[in-house]
Amino acid sequence: MAVIRRPRDGALLVSEHIGPPGDPFHRPLGGHVEFGEYAMDTIHREFQEEIGQRLTSVRQVGVLENIFQWQGATQHEVVFVFSAGFADESAYEIDSQVILDDPGSRLIWRAASTATPPLYPGGVAALGA
Repeated sequence: MAVIRRPRDGALLVSEHIGPPGDPFHRPLGGHVEFGEYAMDTIHREFQEEIGQRLTSVRQVGVLENIFQWQGATQHEVVFVFSAGFADESAYEIDSQVILDDPGSRLIWRAASTATPPLYPGGVAALGA
């Protein structure tokens, strides 16, 4: 996943989701590493596929491991976290955008001071600060 902050106010680019009990939460945009693909290549590919944007200044800032309950089962994820910027500066001015390969989801800018809904995985915002 990539932590992208809007330069003018530090807002974080996140996707909106609804958890199994109906509770909303936010996550930075990212995706799944495909077999034989490096994580750095994944982040570039996912942003092209999901929102049609190229990234710049991409650098790995950490790895998070997260064990959580989802739809009645224990899930385990290892998340490579990158900081990045948009190659096209006008992308920072888009308030909300539908995710191209998941039309039911959208991206928004989450104000830096926002505490709810929760941001997952825990600790991701601090890595991209």
